[in-house]
Amino acid sequence: MTRPTRRAVLGGMGAFAVLPRPLLAENFAPSAVSLARPVPGLPDAKPLQIEDGTGAPVSLADHAGRIVVLNLWGPWCVPCRREMPSLARLAELLEGHAVDVMPLAFDWRGASGVRRFYTETGIDNLPVLIGEGENLKAVLDLENLPSTAILDAEGRMRFVVAGEARWDDDKTVDWLRAML
Repeated sequence: MTRPTRRAVLGGMGAFAVLPRPLLAENFAPSAVSLARPVPGLPDAKPLQIEDGTGAPVSLADHAGRIVVLNLWGPWCVPCRREMPSLARLAELLEGHAVDVMPLAFDWRGASGVRRFYTETGIDNLPVLIGEGENLKAVLDLENLPSTAILDAEGRMRFVVAGEARWDDDKTVDWLRAML
């Protein structure tokens, strides 16, 4: 048996590197439902401080009676960037259902960084929401991006999905609809 040359190995790695990024994210990120873990104690997410794209406060209490998919992300975070298109598609799939997809960004540039990312990727159906890291840690005890908190109709964190996930697959959509 012959060993592959260094050139062959590096060439193969290069071929992988040129695959379209959406292909990588779409096919290799695990389904969100497979990553979901129940949260003990059901922390109340309503004290979370959120601002919209204009700097106005957004209250999670306004989403009472609805399931909230609260995605914690940053435009600078590569795994976050890869999963955001599937969250936009999830929002489309769940339109008309009592489920809100809320991507909460953590970025020093504020709303302008989020808007720039949305423009670059053609996302036009998600709100611009900005959070603050210390508040996030204090309220939900989360600090890693991407993470997603699934909130129940009373605003309590029922599940957390840590890491990059695929959000628009049939199993995840069915799981979220079953929470209604």
